[in-house]
Amino acid sequence: MLNHTVVMRECECLHEPIEGYAGIANLLLIVVLLPLISFVGVVLNFFNIFIFCEQKNTAAKYLTALSCSDVGVCMAGIFVICSDSLRAHSFVIDQVFVFLLPKIIPLGLFFQMLSVYITVLAAFDCFYSVYCGTKCEPKRSTWAPRVLALVVISVAAYNIVQFGDLQAIECLHPDNYTLFELCPTEMRVSETYVILYKGYLYALSMAFLPFVLLTFLTVSIIVMLRKKNDDMDKVEKQGCEDDGGNNPVVLLLVVLLFLCCNLTSLLVNVFEMLKIKLSFEVEAVLIDIGNFLVVINATANFFVYMGSSEEFRVAFYERIRKLWRPKSTRLPLLHDHRIRLFNRNPVASSI
Repeated sequence: MLNHTVVMRECECLHEPIEGYAGIANLLLIVVLLPLISFVGVVLNFFNIFIFCEQKNTAAKYLTALSCSDVGVCMAGIFVICSDSLRAHSFVIDQVFVFLLPKIIPLGLFFQMLSVYITVLAAFDCFYSVYCGTKCEPKRSTWAPRVLALVVISVAAYNIVQFGDLQAIECLHPDNYTLFELCPTEMRVSETYVILYKGYLYALSMAFLPFVLLTFLTVSIIVMLRKKNDDMDKVEKQGCEDDGGNNPVVLLLVVLLFLCCNLTSLLVNVFEMLKIKLSFEVEAVLIDIGNFLVVINATANFFVYMGSSEEFRVAFYERIRKLWRPKSTRLPLLHDHRIRLFNRNPVASSI
């Protein structure tokens, strides 16, 4: 009678706690601060969504979509970035997320890229509005859902390949017990894949192209606004800033936020692409800083709107007052409905 002995592979991808200053940075930035900022970002972006959904103009469609995407980025900060660090400190969390992370990491990357390109679309919409004036509003309103759908499909198609990056593998721990570990697939360690997809394509699609487009559109908007004649009608003169007057400022802030919050992640990928060797601790700190800034970027748009648009501030404070108003002082439902129906502020048109 033949005996078949199954030899269990030894663990090669164990997720151990990081030591030294990199471990301290990981605990402070990723384990402690990141979940708090991510939670705040989710709440603030829901405020953005509620405010912009009440508006019927074209800008509101882009800003609502951007806020929805940023909610996904902030959720990824908790369930992808933070949970991955917690795996090194908890065996239970490690064994749960070793199966979840291969599925939710690509979703986090999808939302990150989607936020970037919705920002580009919003900038292009503002540029087109300034160029054409209010006469192009019907065309902008018609095309907005179409281009948003096209971007969602394109970003999803680009990121779908990353579902094949990681896999859960059963292995034998050095202490002689079995567990599942998270390992890269053969595709993920392929030199061609790392150089072309994770290197050149990432640098082009997530840094260079959006930065060039946002910079060009922002400068063009400012130049066109300055060239408008003083005797031109105010609506025709100011295009997409006819209700707020600060759109070029908002776009410039978006460009600066994008640069600051994505530069570190870009550098890490470029180093990997060019095979520039960094010490383990330096690379770990850079990755943590890059991930932390990505979530900051998804949270910061609310403060850009608050600082640049008076209409947004008024709508936000009004919503806060409604949330905290005692029930006994609220108006009857029908009367309250009339107030909200006939006193809407065109918030999104100012952004």
